Amino acid sequence: MIPISSIKVAVIAGAERTSQRMCEQLEGLWGAYLSFSYHSARSWEESMAEDVDLILVSSHAMFSRYSHILMNSKTHVQLIRRTLSLSGWEKIQSLPNGNYLVVNDERDSAVETIALIYELGLRHVNLLPSYPELTEQPAAHTAITPGELAYVPAGVDQVIDVGERVVDISTMVEMLTRFNLLNHSTTQILNEYATRIVSLSQGLRATMQGLMSTKNLFEETLNLVQDGVVTYDGEGMITFMNKTAEEILNLSLHQVAKRSIHEVWEELQLDDSFLDENVRNQLITIRSQNIIVNNRKIAGRENTVEGVITFKIAKEVEELELKLRSQLRQNGHIARFHFSDIVTNSPSMRRVVDRAQRMAQNDLSILILGENGTGKELFAHSLHNASLRAKFPFVAVNCSALPESLLETELFGYEGGAFTGAKKEGKPGLFEQAHMGTIFLDEIGDISPHLQTRLLRVVQQKEIIKVGGTRVLPVNVRVIAATNRNLYKMIKEEKFREDLYYRLKVLQIEVPPLRERKEDIAYLVEHFWKRKGMSYPLPENFMAAAAHYHWPGNVRELENAIEYMAIMNESELEIQDLPFSFKEEERMAVSSYPIPPAHVEALPQQDNLLPAECVERDMEQFVLELILEAKITGLHTGRKNISILARKKGVILAESSIRKLVDRLREKELVHVQIGRAGCQVTAKGYEYLKSKE
Repeated sequence: MIPISSIKVAVIAGAERTSQRMCEQLEGLWGAYLSFSYHSARSWEESMAEDVDLILVSSHAMFSRYSHILMNSKTHVQLIRRTLSLSGWEKIQSLPNGNYLVVNDERDSAVETIALIYELGLRHVNLLPSYPELTEQPAAHTAITPGELAYVPAGVDQVIDVGERVVDISTMVEMLTRFNLLNHSTTQILNEYATRIVSLSQGLRATMQGLMSTKNLFEETLNLVQDGVVTYDGEGMITFMNKTAEEILNLSLHQVAKRSIHEVWEELQLDDSFLDENVRNQLITIRSQNIIVNNRKIAGRENTVEGVITFKIAKEVEELELKLRSQLRQNGHIARFHFSDIVTNSPSMRRVVDRAQRMAQNDLSILILGENGTGKELFAHSLHNASLRAKFPFVAVNCSALPESLLETELFGYEGGAFTGAKKEGKPGLFEQAHMGTIFLDEIGDISPHLQTRLLRVVQQKEIIKVGGTRVLPVNVRVIAATNRNLYKMIKEEKFREDLYYRLKVLQIEVPPLRERKEDIAYLVEHFWKRKGMSYPLPENFMAAAAHYHWPGNVRELENAIEYMAIMNESELEIQDLPFSFKEEERMAVSSYPIPPAHVEALPQQDNLLPAECVERDMEQFVLELILEAKITGLHTGRKNISILARKKGVILAESSIRKLVDRLREKELVHVQIGRAGCQVTAKGYEYLKSKE
């Protein structure tokens, strides 16, 4: 994008005075964004085009007359469309039938003014051009003039001055779009300007729609919308469908463009009755999904009625609502954790905690890095509670949980009437609510470039501007940010602002993953198990499995695993029953390294072991013998100890295989299975069976 200070626009009209007036009007609106210079067509030279970025020509007639000069320039040329002010239009819109002079300083201007009045809708009157060079003035008792009172001929009884013609919104939008200046702030200016003029495109909304219907801008804009959007013309033919709508309908724009919306709906076996009227928030089902649909009829070109359909996936709306309530509850701006809540037995983790405690005492921004589940939020809460701001609000927001538009209004607030549905009194943002306290921006790596720019202003200058507002509000807030993403890599890929990165990471904390502090696993298991109020010990195989597992979900996953164990309340869980997944080689490694009871002899060397499939013996008899041996030696006869005894005899017998074998023995009434650690006992029939095999 061209820097604002360097954008130069030349305005060319037939008379220098006309060009100057248009420049004054444009500068009044866009002087902060563009610089304008005025020229008469006669004074314009071809070489002047090299010093400007855009040439605005006052009319089509002027362009045609001087096209030999303008077309040789590489600088883009744009025609200015002009209209009347609303106050001027109100003076003539109710005129009765009859003849009226239209007076201007030259013939082309008089003809353009007549064409404009007809275009605006005053078609029942007969308008006659009048200008100084005209030798014989037409006969009429009333004259209409756009500020050119000096040229009204003698003998006219009534003069209606509609005021100077003004530049239409369509010209301004096209100009702003060309330089990527069409944004929220400039749209606010256009919106206010639209209330003072009669737009050639029937208002600001239609003007914006007409200009954005150009392929690139229209598609880019609607593809950024999170809702599905389908538009159709007055004849019911589909004109556009954004990416979200393609996903919901499982159709591409290429498949449905220029086809009847009713025909497409029929093919999808959907009820199309809502297409004939305006519908708001109607629930329908598309491809087994509940969809909230809106159908809006709008005035199209040439008095046709076109339509826009929008879709929202109901489940996503519900989830967004839940996230919003969770993130922005009014009484939730309190830090709940302290450094004493960080449970660790790891020297590396203790060093991180010590560093964080020292950082808490100052007021600089802190960036917390670490994988999901390592406890970044725990550190953020603790930093606030150990800081001088502990008595003030602690506001936490997950930047990835909300769409950009909603996150912007929640962070910075908005002025009353800033957008449709906004509260009249406006709303304070989270930065305002965190004043004098701390704001915690979790998942900072997921925010958009636009919000990165806005956030940089807050971090740098300690001030905000609300959405839809112009007032600068100072805020005194400490920023703590966290992410599991590689921000430095994102900077290299131009996905994250480098200046914001260094503003956020004045101080930096890196929370190590659980797999890099194995000594914490047993410590945390004991902590979470006691917190659940469990009096009996965890199953023996759990600690071996926990020590070997790589814990991709870190402490959060470990805590969830303990929750699972407490709920299941089983003492004979096998590896495949544990609440985390092993790859096959990991499962075998853990299975081959149980923790044996103290009174079980050491296992034979791994080289002497053979899988059960490779042993030529009756496995049912083998397991029955092991059960009997365990009973004789005073061991529990659970699957774990049976597996250990099998290994003593050089056989690898998985606990899952033991379970199946025991089930078969029970069906044959050779064993009796008991609940808990008692395991199973050999029945009288079982003893007889073993004696018969001797």
